[in-house]
Amino acid sequence: MDFGYLNLEAIAFSDLYPFLISILIGALIGTERERDLLEKKKRGVAGLRTFILISLLGTLSANMASLYGGTFMMVAFASFALLVAVGYAASATNLGRLDFTSEVAVVIAFILGALCHSPDTMMLAIALAILETVILAVKKTAHRYVEIIREEELLDTLKMGTIALVILPLLPNTTLDPFGVLNPRNIWLMVVLVSLIGYVGYVMIRIFGTEKGLSITGALGGLVSSTAVATTMAAEAKAHKEVIPSAVFATTIASCTMFPRILLEVFVVNRALFIPLLLPLASMTVIGVVMAFLLFRKRETIETSVNLDDPFKLSPALKFGAFFAFVLLVSKLASIYFGQAGTYAASLVAGLADVDAITLSLATLAKTSQMQEGVAVAAITLAAMTNTLVKLSITFILGTREFGSRVALIFLPMIAVGLLAIFLF
Repeated sequence: MDFGYLNLEAIAFSDLYPFLISILIGALIGTERERDLLEKKKRGVAGLRTFILISLLGTLSANMASLYGGTFMMVAFASFALLVAVGYAASATNLGRLDFTSEVAVVIAFILGALCHSPDTMMLAIALAILETVILAVKKTAHRYVEIIREEELLDTLKMGTIALVILPLLPNTTLDPFGVLNPRNIWLMVVLVSLIGYVGYVMIRIFGTEKGLSITGALGGLVSSTAVATTMAAEAKAHKEVIPSAVFATTIASCTMFPRILLEVFVVNRALFIPLLLPLASMTVIGVVMAFLLFRKRETIETSVNLDDPFKLSPALKFGAFFAFVLLVSKLASIYFGQAGTYAASLVAGLADVDAITLSLATLAKTSQMQEGVAVAAITLAAMTNTLVKLSITFILGTREFGSRVALIFLPMIAVGLLAIFLF
């Protein structure tokens, strides 16, 4: 008898559960809307209680539709939409304004309530409710962002979306060469990956600025281009001798940022290489950061900026794609005809210009079993060290001997640790 009673309770709770979730969704959205009204000290049509009832109405309508057919849901939604339109029209007449954002929000709350009826779509409803509330809550931030964004940045954002979401899905996912390495979609995916990393770094610099000093400039600038940071810091050191310690610190931090960036690219393309690469790249990162803090960290901040391009340009992205394909093919041919020595030579040459291309190329080859993982790890590390030597040369050529010598005190031990890690591996 007791077991039957408990079973009836379980059934009753399972029937009630979708409505409880619906109440929570309505309360979440309604709380944000009511807080907005209180902040503006204005009256509105829908607040906390209204949103809860709207979400419940959606769930109840879906429940009734499961009993009486889908036509009931269509009629219920049409009636509710008409009620919302009349209510907000009256609000516009009485209050002298139309809160169209809240009008759309109540319609979405009704639909989310309807989604709560099915266990298959309940989690989707919860996730969408959270996203809707976030969108409603970031009103001030969104307006501030629109005010500061430049036309060039908006266009570059659209370009970024085009290459990632429009062009990429249209490319064939098959190799086109006799060696089986030139896959158009994989090549374009690398273009998207590297462009996205640079884009995110640019956005972070635009948000935080450089008022916190050269250290944050180095760390954020390194996400976009550690070479650009080294070039800018060399010019600063040459023009203002007193900033050399801070410029050395920023250059080192930017260069050390390159190593985690390589690890991120490898993790996305070929996770099997991530752990083997972690030892040499993490070792160089730790040595560089620790020595920079011990030798050249200064507490005072110095205002400067890194001369970076717009977040994304199509021409450099296409050039990178071509270079990536070239390095991919050369690495494969070098591996076939010259073995490991040819792969290492290709990585050293490629590292002079761009470490991302050789990293992604070798990771791709290792993933398709066209290259041994150990050879790929060593070659990627060599490319990173070559690129570090390029930046060291920039500090001497574009900066001063003192600036270059101080950078060398950090970069040379970093390279030595990387070589040691390769031999140990």
